[in-house]
Amino acid sequence: MIISAGGVVINETKVLLLLNSQGRWVLPKGHVEENESLRSAAIREVREETGIEARIQKKLGWIEYSYYHQGKKQIKKVLWFKMRQLGGEPNPLRDEGFVGVSYFSLEELPEEHMHEDELLMVKKAFGG
Repeated sequence: MIISAGGVVINETKVLLLLNSQGRWVLPKGHVEENESLRSAAIREVREETGIEARIQKKLGWIEYSYYHQGKKQIKKVLWFKMRQLGGEPNPLRDEGFVGVSYFSLEELPEEHMHEDELLMVKKAFGG
């Protein structure tokens, strides 16, 4: 099982999403390095993937999913945190496969181009 951590970054009334090369809007997340806490990993991944400095406000919960990589089934668990943007300018990391970054209000969310479990975490972060 792969353990990752990620952030639902809120800037006033909008959430920060990354656009991947498959046309999906996703939340920033990534692997936990050796001797790194889940909280530190989430903050680092947000900074590395988006250019945004953020502070954790609260834990939102875990999601678990599976996918196939090189013909082998992988199971991934991600711990999500609600975060508040402190600074930085949004800049997607192209070598990570991202082609865009944008802020969306709850009403503007591109729901049909998001993973359902990530959409639920966004709504949870907004209190829904």
